[in-house]
Amino acid sequence: MSSDLIIETIGRVRRITFNTPERRNPLSFSVSKELVSALREAEASSEIGSVIITGTGKAFCVGGDQKDFKAAFSKRPPEVLGDYPPVEVFRLARNYRKPLVAAVNGAAMGGGMGIACLSHMAIAAQSASFGIPEIRLGIFPLTVLPVVRPVLGERLTYDLALTGRIMTAQEALEAGIVNKIVPDADLQQAALDMAAQIGEFSPLALKLGLEALQASADMDFEAATSYLNGMRTIFFASEDLQEGATAFLEKRKPVWRGR
Repeated sequence: MSSDLIIETIGRVRRITFNTPERRNPLSFSVSKELVSALREAEASSEIGSVIITGTGKAFCVGGDQKDFKAAFSKRPPEVLGDYPPVEVFRLARNYRKPLVAAVNGAAMGGGMGIACLSHMAIAAQSASFGIPEIRLGIFPLTVLPVVRPVLGERLTYDLALTGRIMTAQEALEAGIVNKIVPDADLQQAALDMAAQIGEFSPLALKLGLEALQASADMDFEAATSYLNGMRTIFFASEDLQEGATAFLEKRKPVWRGR
């Protein structure tokens, strides 16, 4: 990894930090590729229970890099279509099977807003801000629409996409974009506490549960009920559920085996 991303392991938590504060942490092509690699490695590791994404400086992530944006003008349409690594970040995060926590330390714009919305949980610093202001550049926030719309809802998606206005952390909390707001100085510890707590649960239950949540999101009621009841039978065949139930009755901490 380059210095554009800082990768740390704190207990069972993997923290990935955008680290180009002088450019407000853009989701450049190179950073996107590194982020995908880091997320895949953390997801595959049995030593990691959860993942935090955060940023340095005054920005969380401000989306596309202006250098990549300018380079696209000299490309033919098929090249522009086939060469956009940030999309792979969103595809991976949408189907991520370990708890993903966004610690939004500052401006989350465009792709940064997309990452915040795609994370399973999000905490914002009081100074954080949110938006999809691409309309100001003469383009629409096309890449992030599929990931922000389910969180924002139709009205707020139209609002932010058409006006380019910026939301405060309090507005983001009220809109359900973040789970809570903390003082700026408390953000990293609050995110670590949240990620560590979630990551201590059964890795199998977390993986299957996240899969079930995502897979059933677009199903109608009957299809979702049938699918989730089928998933329930898998849980009851697992060693972790047996261990969890036994530990509860014996009033001790469970020892998860992930199977």
